Amino acid sequence: MTESNRSRRRGDQLQNDIYAATYRLLETEGYSAINFMRIAREANTSRSVVYRYWDTPFDLVFAAVQQRMQQSEEEFKNLDFARGSLRDHLVYVGQHFILESNHGPFRLFKMLFSEMINQQERERTGQMLAEATASNIKIMDNVLQRAIQRGEIKIFPPKATKLILFEQIRYTFMLENGWVSHQKLEEIVDHVVLPAILYFSKP
Repeated sequence: MTESNRSRRRGDQLQNDIYAATYRLLETEGYSAINFMRIAREANTSRSVVYRYWDTPFDLVFAAVQQRMQQSEEEFKNLDFARGSLRDHLVYVGQHFILESNHGPFRLFKMLFSEMINQQERERTGQMLAEATASNIKIMDNVLQRAIQRGEIKIFPPKATKLILFEQIRYTFMLENGWVSHQKLEEIVDHVVLPAILYFSKP
């Protein structure tokens, strides 16, 4: 890319190119490969440009993961919930979440956790997890609201119940070395998540 082309990139496009370079390095070489000189080369920009946006490599990775989280939330919003039952929708959300756990921001979380150095970084990563939890609840609220409209349940369950699907998938993901089968997902929905939700709508 020529200097003139570099100079024409501004704002969101430039940041997106830098984020894309960061993702590539994280996924192929790991967190230890992230430094501003390498990122600048991969993104076809200058190191001074990268410093303009972020103070440290951790800041860049943190911002990149946050951006991927926001994209993931938008993808969840666009899932098709027009047909099917509450169970169908729970399995549907679970399938998408498993895909995200394998290829999305949740895979990058583990890198951040393993590389946290000081208290500030631990606090910021904790903040990111809180944002992920809030996103999970929004997704589940959408599913549950539709179930209420169809008469499958009467009320929203508590927060802890809303999070069971995601927490069980994460737990299984860790136990099974990054793999959650469709059969296991259905077991989680049928034996854990759905009974817990229905419990709060008992007459």
